Amino acid sequence: MSDQRGLHPPAGPLSRALWNFSSLWFIVPQGTGIIAVILYRLKHQFNGLTTLATIVWIYTIVQLGLFLILYLLRTFLHPRHVLHQLRNNTAETSCLCCIPIAFTSILQMAVFQYGDTAGLAIYILWWVNTGMDMIACMVIPFMHLKMQQSGTRHVKADMLMPFLAILTSAAGGGVICHLARISSRLQVPAIIISYLEIGAGLALVATFDTIILYQYFGRPFQTVDMVYQDMIMCGPYGQASVALQALGEAVMTGSFAAYDRGQLLTAKAAGPFAFISHFTGLLVWGYGVFWWFFAILTICYTLHTQPGGWKQSRFTMSVWSVVFPWGTFTNAAVEFGRLMDSPAFDVFSTALLLLLVLMWVIIQILTLKGIVTGRVLGLDHGWRKRYDDQRPAIIKEA
Repeated sequence: MSDQRGLHPPAGPLSRALWNFSSLWFIVPQGTGIIAVILYRLKHQFNGLTTLATIVWIYTIVQLGLFLILYLLRTFLHPRHVLHQLRNNTAETSCLCCIPIAFTSILQMAVFQYGDTAGLAIYILWWVNTGMDMIACMVIPFMHLKMQQSGTRHVKADMLMPFLAILTSAAGGGVICHLARISSRLQVPAIIISYLEIGAGLALVATFDTIILYQYFGRPFQTVDMVYQDMIMCGPYGQASVALQALGEAVMTGSFAAYDRGQLLTAKAAGPFAFISHFTGLLVWGYGVFWWFFAILTICYTLHTQPGGWKQSRFTMSVWSVVFPWGTFTNAAVEFGRLMDSPAFDVFSTALLLLLVLMWVIIQILTLKGIVTGRVLGLDHGWRKRYDDQRPAIIKEA
């Protein structure tokens, strides 16, 4: 790994905070966006819930826009530092995938509300976003494996983010094709690409999961900051399940029947296609149940057994790693409730959402507190003190 000789953080607190503003911050709008989607789709609605979902959606747009501006400003002012981080830090490259993931959630909310009037515009934006997801899926794993790592012991859950990105794109494609007012000629290419994304994403996730699971046998203790990443393991399966359900519904609404060409894209194939999609989505979500429960046990066990126990836990931005995967898992349960007309899934998804919103509110408050004190931006001595020691501040990974 190359060193960082000659690259010292600035002494001013504002400049140093910008120096430390890593791509890790994009997990904040990523987690916020999925909550907006679930609030809007939840079976048990009450007066004002869709309005609340819209407010959270707008909040997501503001967060993503603000963080993009800050990250681009950091890149412009400190290009060598950013390039060094991208070259040597897996979390820095992985969390760039949070940008298109968050944007997909924004597009899903847009199609819920404006699919009848702005379907074509949303469809075009989805293709642009899908292109970014595909580039990330091809390039970032190459950087992880060929430029940043040496051996399986370095494989971490954040390396699944590029694959989660294309699975999120597939889910967005299914939702747009199902709900937006666009022609079948436009729907079919998006559906096919979305299925290809699921094939690539699930296969790669399963491969990396095997390596990560193997590492547990040789890892004596997991640090508190790293343990929150375990929840990422259930994220791809929840999102793949949502994608398969949405694509199955899109096929059943008549896109194949209207297209009706060849042997695969026909009206006769629509029923089996949808059934296989829904059934596979249920199987995939079942695997996600294991990782969801495993992550909860691992996080609780690690916090309890660390020196000093629960009281010694300190908030870091890595806690945000829990929000989006939990959200994808919950969103899949919401969609199963709709698909099966199942009260059990409806109640379970509502309980999951209540816990998720509670976590999100607490983490949001702790993040704002960390910004006020400066700790989450590497300002351990606050905003008023100059930092003349020239030692790079250490920011916790996701």
